[in-house]
Formats: sequence, structure tokens, C-alpha cells
Amino acid sequence: MHGKAIKYLCHYPIVKGRIYLAQIISYAAIMLSISYTPRIASQLGATFFQVAFVYSMYNLAYFLSSMIFGRLADVHGRRRFIISGFMIAFIVFMCQYFYRDYYSLLLLRIMAGFAAGIFPAAIVSMAHDTNLKMGKLSAYGALGWALGSYFAGLISLFFPFKATYLFSSLVFLFGLFVVWKLPDTGVKIKNIPMFPKEVMLRNWAVYLSYIFRHSAATMIWAYWPLFIKSIGGNSFWQAATMGVNSTVQFFLMYFYTDVRRYTQLILLGLVLSSLTFLSYTFAINIWMIIPIQVLLATSWSFLYVGSLRYLTDRNPEKATATGLLNSSIGISAFLGPLIGGVFMHFFSHYRSLMLFSFLLSSIAIVIFFIPHRKEI
Repeated sequence: MHGKAIKYLCHYPIVKGRIYLAQIISYAAIMLSISYTPRIASQLGATFFQVAFVYSMYNLAYFLSSMIFGRLADVHGRRRFIISGFMIAFIVFMCQYFYRDYYSLLLLRIMAGFAAGIFPAAIVSMAHDTNLKMGKLSAYGALGWALGSYFAGLISLFFPFKATYLFSSLVFLFGLFVVWKLPDTGVKIKNIPMFPKEVMLRNWAVYLSYIFRHSAATMIWAYWPLFIKSIGGNSFWQAATMGVNSTVQFFLMYFYTDVRRYTQLILLGLVLSSLTFLSYTFAINIWMIIPIQVLLATSWSFLYVGSLRYLTDRNPEKATATGLLNSSIGISAFLGPLIGGVFMHFFSHYRSLMLFSFLLSSIAIVIFFIPHRKEI
């Protein structure tokens, strides 16, 4: 596509609206599917480690898929991977409803993770191609998380937990109609190696700090519904507490995160993440969780938008770079629950796990600060 056509797309409000709506829909569907999987695994007789293992394997599949399809979206264009990703996700997420035991649930969650990793980097890159702000794009993703969380909580009050899988599939089906008419921006980069070593080395501090921070976070998220239950929260609050986090994220990402220097945002996000995980150790009821979720939302808003701006500004291989960020999130979400599962096998105490998460996430601060201290 020629420059004039791309410039036309940049000022085409319907295209922008479809990209934003695709972001909302995909995040809502994924959150619907995630919300009660730990409870479902527990109902099937899973041990602490097995609950974490389901979470880990989903994210390992997401990691591999993001790395593969992020590169392919740079080489072959964005549109085809957005459409095919939504189509595959619709089918696979529907299949989750038909699990029969722990092992079939595990297999279906692996398939769902792979499907969920096909399109995110392509959406981010198409948004950048059409001059959309990364903060606003991330804000609409947070809005999707929030809607998915609240919707999951409501579903749990009237239907079995597995109904969230059915509804998540239907959301993807709706999304398929939304993205079907997205145009191809024509941006393609042909000479990207199968293993993008240069992109990794150029952005190593961002990726490595993510792995430490997000491994610490996913130790907690793998057990979140069980933790909330342990302090008196019902099934609605198990999802709604994450909805509070996402709701605050939406406003911060939309109105604030595009105006600060991105290196400062990343460092602030890492520091506030560590403080959040430490704060969880003091929560003894639902009402103490709410302000901590606001702190969590602030930390993630700063970290995620700052990282997207960092990667899209400093790398011509935008889909590859953001795909590797998704892969970093995915691999840490694979490692974190596994480490947490081993930890819980020996200690079986949520507060001890959260203190361990605080210590691990503190390492991420050092990793990012040292090479960027002159840019802060």
C-alpha cells in the first residue's frame, strides 16, 4: 500500500474504531476464559501444583504463539493474522466447554493459549501503522479486561463456572464480524530472521525485567480465586476484584500514560508492582483488597504502556518487538505459576507466596534501571 493510502487510513475513523473494538473484545473474551479456570481445576481434584500447571501451560502456548505470529505479522501483513486468530479462538474457546477431566482441561487450555497468541502483536502493529496512541489502545484493552471480569462474575452467580468458556467463544465470534473488514495497512518487513536476535538484544532490559516482574505476578494470579475465597470473597468478588484493577487501568492509560517519558513510566511501573505484591500480604478481607487493586492498576498501566511506546518508537520491526513482549509475558506466566506451585507445595500459605513475589519483582527494578539510569 502506498503512502497516500496509509495516510488516508490514519484519518479513517471507522478503521480506528474497529481496531479499538477488536482490542476490547479480545481482552474481554480472554478474561472470561481465565477467570474461573483455577476454581474449575480445583473442582476436578487438582493439587496446588496442578492448578498452577494448567495456568503455566496455557501461557507457554501463548508465549510460543506470540513469538511465531508476531514475526509473521511483520513479514506477511497484519490483517490476515487478526482475522484468522479470532476465527481459531472462537472454535478453540468453545471446545473448552466440553472438558471431561483435569487432563482434557489441561489440553484445551494449551490450545486456547496458542489461539490467544496469534493476533495481539498484529493488532498493536496495525494500531501503530494507523497512528493510534499506544496509551489509548492499551486503555481499551484494560476496558475489555474489566468487562470480561464483571461479566464472568455475573455469569458465576447464575451458571456453572464452565459457562464462561462458552460466553468467551461467543464474544470472539462477535469480534470476528468486527475485524473482518479491517483493511491491510500494507506495512511489511521482509528481512526478519526466524530467530530475531538483534531485536532481543536491542530491548533485552525490557524483556528481562518483564520476565522477573510478571513471573512474580503470575504466582499470585494462578491462585487468585482461591486466595479471594480464603479471605471471604464469593465467586463474584473473585472476578470483580480483577475488574476493579482493569477499570482503573482504563482511565490511567487513556488520559495519562501517553504524556510521560516512557523510561520513567516503565521504572515507576516496576517499583509500584513490587509495592503492590508486598501490600497483598497485609490484606485480611475484600475491602482491603480494593485499594491495593488501584495500586496494581497504576503499576501495570505505567509499565505496559511505557513498554509499548518504548518498543514501537525504537524498533522498525514493530510486530516482532511487541510480539516478543507478549512472549516475555507468556514465558513469565509459564515460569511464575510453576515456581509458585513448587513454593506452595512446601509452604501452602498465600501470604508467604506474596512476600516471595515482592522479592522477585524487586530484581526487575535493578535490571531495567542500570542500563537506563541516564534516561530516567
